[in-house]
Amino acid sequence: MLLTRLQKEQLVSGMNENLAQAKTAVLVNFQGLKVKEIQDLKKKLKEKGIGFQIIKNSLFKIALKNANLKIDDSILDQPIAVIWGLDDEVEPAKLIVEFGKTAEALKIVGGIVNKVFADELMIKQLAALPGRQELYAQLVGSLDAPMYRLASVLQGNLRSLVYILKQYQEKKV
Repeated sequence: MLLTRLQKEQLVSGMNENLAQAKTAVLVNFQGLKVKEIQDLKKKLKEKGIGFQIIKNSLFKIALKNANLKIDDSILDQPIAVIWGLDDEVEPAKLIVEFGKTAEALKIVGGIVNKVFADELMIKQLAALPGRQELYAQLVGSLDAPMYRLASVLQGNLRSLVYILKQYQEKKV
């Protein structure tokens, strides 16, 4: 299907917005994936609020230029799909690496993390990090631990006092 100039401009402007708002954009080579696998991937990404778009490389180059982003030109010699996350830096990389284990045809070729180009290795390392929610849970756990220990120590002293008073009362009776 041939795109009109207006449609191409709309695609580029949409990609500009996505790249400007995205904390992470993962670039993957989807060649060799079956339609069913692509649909499954889109469904998983949509559930997490992560965008997915297949765009012509020439249009993607224009979007990158407009967003003042630089990536390795050799990446754009193959069919590329862009997966971007607006909320979490780690979640898109985690989902793609996890999905890549089941769909071996999917290849991570690079990405953009906080407006800087990241190679395949960096994206895989990013996927190994805990997500935002996991980090929040760890932080809350670390903040909660001292208060829990203090409450336990204070309860121990009160408990000991109650036992002493109870033994004293039994002795008197």
